[in-house]
Amino acid sequence: MQKNYNTIIVGGGASGLLSAVELVKGSDGFLGEEILILERNDRVGKKLIATGNGQGNLMNEKFSEKYYYGDKAFIEQFCALAKKIDLKKYLSELGIFVCAGKDGKVYPLSKQASSVLDSIRAYLSHKNCTILTGKRVSKVAKNTAGFEVSVGSDKYYAKNVILATGGSAGKQFGTDGSAYDLALSFGHKKTELYPSLVQLKTPTDKIKGLKGIKETARVTAFEKAKPLMSVEGDLLFTDFGVSGSTIFSLSASIAGKKDTYLIIEFLPNLTFTQTENIIAKRQQISYVEKGDLLCGVLNKKLGQMLVKNAKSNSATDIAYAIKNFKLNVNGSLDFSYAQVTRGGIKTAQIEPNTYQSKLAENLYIVGEALNVDGDCGGYNLTFAFISGIACAKHIKSKK
Repeated sequence: MQKNYNTIIVGGGASGLLSAVELVKGSDGFLGEEILILERNDRVGKKLIATGNGQGNLMNEKFSEKYYYGDKAFIEQFCALAKKIDLKKYLSELGIFVCAGKDGKVYPLSKQASSVLDSIRAYLSHKNCTILTGKRVSKVAKNTAGFEVSVGSDKYYAKNVILATGGSAGKQFGTDGSAYDLALSFGHKKTELYPSLVQLKTPTDKIKGLKGIKETARVTAFEKAKPLMSVEGDLLFTDFGVSGSTIFSLSASIAGKKDTYLIIEFLPNLTFTQTENIIAKRQQISYVEKGDLLCGVLNKKLGQMLVKNAKSNSATDIAYAIKNFKLNVNGSLDFSYAQVTRGGIKTAQIEPNTYQSKLAENLYIVGEALNVDGDCGGYNLTFAFISGIACAKHIKSKK
């Protein structure tokens, strides 16, 4: 017998799960049996539990449109909408309580992303929402009654469809970019796609032998001579370039750009003069060899490299080398290593505030599938949550 649903959600990630929560929530909500989530993986929320290195960086108190990339007008409308939804309160009603650090990053009190997923799954189970895993949707087609959703030879039917399929980043989570075709089949267009929140490739001649060394640094990304973004934190050298929290953050500003480079300032807590004075005092110690000049100041191998790259042996030039170490950017690692996708379905074809397609009534596209992405720090999850909630509210309003 043919089973009909009010809404089929394609994708059981952050945006899809929050769509389902909102659809069955409140006195105006649907019965759980009216909602179907189809997830291609063997379980929902695989990418969600990896966020914040498994600690669950859900949002950021420094929320602002300046932390997002894509169509500015669409992002402004999203941010205005997000400010009307108290996400902390929303999550608390699911039993998810949060705390914020000094950097503005908001985590669950448990510091376990898995506990967030457990709470969401428990709520949807309580509401008898139907979740089918291992179901890769191959086609979504419009018919007179709504939509026919195909999973191999199996057919599912619904009045509304939400595409919460993710982007191209993190293939290990099932987001390999193939799901864009579901939206493209309705006439939607997508932008060029780039890996973001990802490690960067650089020439390796300057950093040879530094693999595995981690230092605190202030790193600034440039496009030609234009500064793009500056971040202070961990910098990790690899065999292909650089990684660490600073690089993941900066990669968002570099994605899709050419002629980019990094200026790395080591010892960011010291001024140039303080750094210069330390070097001068070290040079006054007669038995300290040139190769050990920065021993005890920086990692020994890193210090040797910086001294070698300085214009001269003067304290001023060595201090300059420490404070202005330049690395050209040759690109990044691929989508397999990226946390998020830069680009996606063009937002000009999406109704702002409701996330309904302008090309197909009752079709909605949310989350990373769209051409909206954010900096590292919880911004991308906020977009996933809010877009999922917003489209579900619109579906409920038509009930």
